[in-house]
Amino acid sequence: MLEKLRHQIYQCSRCGFCRVWEWEGVENVCPTYPFTPGWESQYARGRVRLARATMEGEVEITPAMLEHAYQCTLCRNCEEHCPVEVPLGEIFHAWRVDLAAAGHNLPVHRQIAENVAVHHSLYGPRGGRKGAEASEPRKVSVLYFPGCTTIRKARRVVKATADLLGKLGVDYAVLEEDACCGYPLYETGMVSQAKEAADWSLERIKRYDPDIILTTCPSCYRVLRFIYPDEMGIQHGVEVLHVSQYLPDLVAGKLGELDLRVTWHDPCVLGRHLGMYDEPRHLLRLVPGLELVEMYSSRENAQCCGAGGGVMAAFDAISGGVAEDRLQQAVACEAAVIATSCPACYVNFQRTIGKAGLDMQVKDLVEILNEAIP
Repeated sequence: MLEKLRHQIYQCSRCGFCRVWEWEGVENVCPTYPFTPGWESQYARGRVRLARATMEGEVEITPAMLEHAYQCTLCRNCEEHCPVEVPLGEIFHAWRVDLAAAGHNLPVHRQIAENVAVHHSLYGPRGGRKGAEASEPRKVSVLYFPGCTTIRKARRVVKATADLLGKLGVDYAVLEEDACCGYPLYETGMVSQAKEAADWSLERIKRYDPDIILTTCPSCYRVLRFIYPDEMGIQHGVEVLHVSQYLPDLVAGKLGELDLRVTWHDPCVLGRHLGMYDEPRHLLRLVPGLELVEMYSSRENAQCCGAGGGVMAAFDAISGGVAEDRLQQAVACEAAVIATSCPACYVNFQRTIGKAGLDMQVKDLVEILNEAIP
């Protein structure tokens, strides 16, 4: 994979712009770098050099090197601010694919792959919780695909989405059983395992014969809509929509007043990866009485929550530090709620608010819309 990007790798001029902080609207280009010891290989410029050394066989793959490779959230903020437009996100993903193919993974990521293979969820077996068994499949207009983190760690989002679709009169079903889209494996370089997860999940989806697969998770949306057909050669033939694309026409004119000051956190996958900045903001502005305020870093400059790329699973302290940094921006703009539409952001913010003792709520986009419809 790196060999295919050889020319792009050599384009890196080592200018260091991917480390510069305190530009207008940007506190840190690399969100994780301030929470590491600060080695060159813990931000984009050094990682590109290590990826090149890996490609050329110049370096031994050590545990320390793997840690530095996987401390990247794949947020692409470095790519957004690279003056020579090096496709850094592609390079870092390709590097992980090559590392994984050679048997070099972090133990926690190997465990996640095993969990998905055996239990169809990155979190392993469900344990004692009941009431989430598969519903009887039937032909539906819309199948809501929550994904691993939402179904296990953000049940309020599942309930709010189901409530909202019911209020709007949508013919829908929720895929309640465990079904991993494969994205957690894809972003840690384990593409063949991701494809196996994709095949299994699509079999669950096809039983409902949906016209639309609806997601509240940007990663599920990206993999179902783009990565399956473009990179894995999987053509499922079903339209895939994120809630921020699906809901505007349905909720227009039906939303009641909410006296709420909200700031929107752009998830990295929804924003920098997919360019969807306006859709969620448009939905929030449809709510009468809701005041939408922007954080210091927003849209293409938005700071990562710290969860992506397998970082929350492998580097808890780094992930929490990045999340608290971002939450302080929400506190600074005096928002009562930080809203997002990504379960990883949702979970990382929620746990960090508790640890840091911040006076702030996290709400998913659908929770706010559901509250606004009687």
